[in-house]
Amino acid sequence: MSCGAYELYQEARQLLRESRHREAISLLERVKRLEPGRGSVLETLGIAYYNSGRPGMAMREFEEALEVDPTNHFARYGLSRCLFRGGHLRQAIGQAKLAAVMAPEVELYAEALRRYRSELPEEGKG
Repeated sequence: MSCGAYELYQEARQLLRESRHREAISLLERVKRLEPGRGSVLETLGIAYYNSGRPGMAMREFEEALEVDPTNHFARYGLSRCLFRGGHLRQAIGQAKLAAVMAPEVELYAEALRRYRSELPEEGKG
């Protein structure tokens, strides 16, 4: 990552820590233009969009991050959150399962999977 892009990225991450999501999005979009196809930027932009109430935009970023790196378990988890929020329960379960298998040490993924499964209608739980 170029020096300027890296500094903007770090500033955006700090804004996210401060829950200043919209400001972070502005910086991350600039970083994305400077560093297209950078998985960490796409993932972080997905997080910022999701936390600012834009799950459709977040989904696009998580999907793009997975195109760059299909083994990005956090992007799979983020995608599962977007799918769940959009009412696509079975797809959310599928992505959460993949994330949990890729990184079994991350309890957050198993927890999400349990929560999604608890939402299944009784006939779908068997």
